[in-house]
Amino acid sequence: MIEVMLAVNGGRFRFDPALLADLAPHVWPDAVQVRAQGQVADVLGSYLHLPGLHQPGANRGCVLAFHRSGEAIGISCGTAQTAADVIAWICTVSRVPLPHEAGHVLLIDWMPDPLPMSPNTPAEELLRLRAMLRSSFFSS
Repeated sequence: MIEVMLAVNGGRFRFDPALLADLAPHVWPDAVQVRAQGQVADVLGSYLHLPGLHQPGANRGCVLAFHRSGEAIGISCGTAQTAADVIAWICTVSRVPLPHEAGHVLLIDWMPDPLPMSPNTPAEELLRLRAMLRSSFFSS
């Protein structure tokens, strides 16, 4: 299971859970948004479930947890490929600020240090960075 977070680093940019929930079914037809309930609703506004393929051995889906402030999205995915695809999609659709701009977005827990994101970061680049890190870690 991959557990990461996209977090706004200052500035005015905020993620729009309604926009992402509206657009998700174009990519994940069975996507479902669920309002957060109980004590967790003090921090989270909603979840967006992006199911994987419903076949034995298929990739598990992904759950996005939208922080009430719009400043962060917690991401839990079954595979690194699914996580990279979802992260790239979120950054593109949300039009996150460029890394040098105020309110840029950081990807937390993908690499040892936060990774600045841009709206055109492809999933393949995220996977390449992750693979490069893992190979250098295991070869030392």
